[in-house]
Amino acid sequence: MPLPVPSLPFPAPMITSTGGGSGHPPLLLITGSGSAFHGPAGVLAVLLLEIALGSLGVLAVAPVWGVVKRGYFLLVGWTVLVCALLSWLAAPAARTWLLGFAGGSLAVLAALQAKRFTVARVLSVLAAGAGVAATVAIAHERGSGQVSGAFAMLAGAAFLGATWDGMVLGHWYLVDRKLSVRPMQWHAWAFTAGVALAVVSAALAKGGKPTGSEAGLNPLLLVSNLTLYLAFGLVAVNALLAFFVHKLVAEGSIRAATGMLYLAVIMAFAAEFAAKARFFTV
Repeated sequence: MPLPVPSLPFPAPMITSTGGGSGHPPLLLITGSGSAFHGPAGVLAVLLLEIALGSLGVLAVAPVWGVVKRGYFLLVGWTVLVCALLSWLAAPAARTWLLGFAGGSLAVLAALQAKRFTVARVLSVLAAGAGVAATVAIAHERGSGQVSGAFAMLAGAAFLGATWDGMVLGHWYLVDRKLSVRPMQWHAWAFTAGVALAVVSAALAKGGKPTGSEAGLNPLLLVSNLTLYLAFGLVAVNALLAFFVHKLVAEGSIRAATGMLYLAVIMAFAAEFAAKARFFTV
């Protein structure tokens, strides 16, 4: 006798495979909007692009060139390249600019490997430009709210990039014990600015009650405005961590500040996921 199938409290999301005849790798997506970006693949592509673009952008402007040893740049460069490639693989659209950004990131890494630091810094600015173009292209997939979508992604990228680069730099003080505290002081302020931009990213997130197809990410998302509450709450935690990072860096406790940034990385990713969970539902 067959067992009865329990009914779901929300409409079951329809799973479809895309890219079968277009030469792109197939991706499992949850349908429910007119955009190619929706479901887990779309959100994942956005978050990966944000961390890659933000990390490279912060690296380009940070006062670490000629101060911190090459290993730090290689570590950040590999992070950027891997995240850029994964974003390209996860994205069902806007792949041309994403591939250009990944190619630019590879060029930056090659210049760093060859110890051409001036060239690497220039290439990082150019690659970041391609990343911004990819951001605009993805925001265009929303159908509406494209300008606010692009700004939300750029704000999130600055937030994640400042948090990640600061955490990696903090760990680098364990390798180079003669490193001046000034780069860490700068990154503490960059992290604080990133938290302020994270508030903007959360404010631009969509609230309300998600649809049944959106609950494919997590059934808990059926709770009205849950993603907004999570985004603002996690950003508030990062604001508290920023206060402690400043306090600890001022006291010269770089290891303790790094520990705070380690926790901040986890909270930052969670905050941005909550802010972008309904990014393509407009």
